[in-house]
Amino acid sequence: MNDVTVTVSGNVGSTPALHVNAAKNLQWSTFRMASTRRYVNENGDWTDGATLWFTVKAWRAAAANVVESVHKGIPVVVTGRLEVEEWTGSEGEQRTGLVIVATAIGVDATRGKVGFTRVVHHDTVPDGAPVTPVDRGELAATRPGDADPFALDALGSRSVADLLGDEDDQGDDAGVGQRELVNA
Repeated sequence: MNDVTVTVSGNVGSTPALHVNAAKNLQWSTFRMASTRRYVNENGDWTDGATLWFTVKAWRAAAANVVESVHKGIPVVVTGRLEVEEWTGSEGEQRTGLVIVATAIGVDATRGKVGFTRVVHHDTVPDGAPVTPVDRGELAATRPGDADPFALDALGSRSVADLLGDEDDQGDDAGVGQRELVNA
């Protein structure tokens, strides 16, 4: 592939918006981001250069996380595929803009204190039975204190069943299993 991947740091310039295409069961979010280069001029003073504006797009589960986590004015670091978007303006003029289709978006910890909350999905199948990571073809830590499934030696000599715990555990009264699928 010949995609152009970029990493840009800057400030969020608009409140993220969530877009939904119900027909395709697809969601995405967009926000504007400004990045201004700072440099030392010939007098030795710090000076602002030109500001570049980007539209940042995040897809699927990341879209909801962006809407909940990113707010206008905060510093962010965005990595993703750089694209050029073209459209016709309100007065018929041709317009272009830079778009980053994000693979990662984070609050810039070099410019302030950052917190993180992992999203835990409690998926169920149509009959209300809990969906286990094995049902989804995934391996995930299921309880606090379980081994990190992403560590290089996470399985060791243990089986997937050992990591998932007791198969007779029926979960809580609401029909959601006590196992938690953690998507990072």
